[in-house]
Amino acid sequence: MEVFRYTFMQYALINGILIGVLCPLIGVFLVLKNLSLIADGVAHFSFGGIALGIVLGISPNITILLFSIMGGLLVNYIIRRSKLYGDTAIAILLSTGLAIGITIISIAKGTNFNINSYLFGSLLAVDRGELIFALCFGLLVIILTLVFYRSLLYITFDEDSAKASGLPVEILDNLLVFVSAITVAITIRIAGILLASALIVIPVAAGMQISKSFKGTLKSSVSIGVISVIVGLFLSYYLNIAPGGAIVLVNILIFLLSLSRLFH
Repeated sequence: MEVFRYTFMQYALINGILIGVLCPLIGVFLVLKNLSLIADGVAHFSFGGIALGIVLGISPNITILLFSIMGGLLVNYIIRRSKLYGDTAIAILLSTGLAIGITIISIAKGTNFNINSYLFGSLLAVDRGELIFALCFGLLVIILTLVFYRSLLYITFDEDSAKASGLPVEILDNLLVFVSAITVAITIRIAGILLASALIVIPVAAGMQISKSFKGTLKSSVSIGVISVIVGLFLSYYLNIAPGGAIVLVNILIFLLSLSRLFH
């Protein structure tokens, strides 16, 4: 436990537990609505925000958040207003974000970019300011999810009936995308762009194997998310590997175990 003598590890652990709760909390709605890939699209679209923030000298946290929200709402708009399937719209969004980021980087030659920590995550990335940023917006996500829990549950399982009952389905759909985008933005600093969506999808996939009810799946998914983050952070510290990779590998191991008879 001597690892907790280091302030950066304390910050990483607090932030890690936060995303361990947030990712499955939002992920269970996305997975059941067949929108698992939207988190991946939003994460990659935020790459443009990272590049823009670094070039302009603005905190990348702010530009990541703005690009994530903008990307999420944009892809949801395209899905609802066009004849494209969700995966096609997400592929367009993903490519757009990467193209924006790469173009900005190529124009701003000579600028000192530290992209690796954003791509793969870093234990050293979370300072006091970023932790406060994550806690504030994480609390916002939790509050919004709890307040609109029943409505989000309704549109997740039966959108047509929800619409017929008078619920503002499109607004609620945008709300789900909004909180998903915030969750992705918070997750990127530890898990990285390339693996942020995995923390939203894999714990839920494992939770669905263990529990049959929605609440049971939610509880199982959050437990798996928190355990995976804590174990992954310790592995990252002691083995000197990227935290994103370590956390996701723990998630995958738990998912594979959930497929066995161990939990049945």
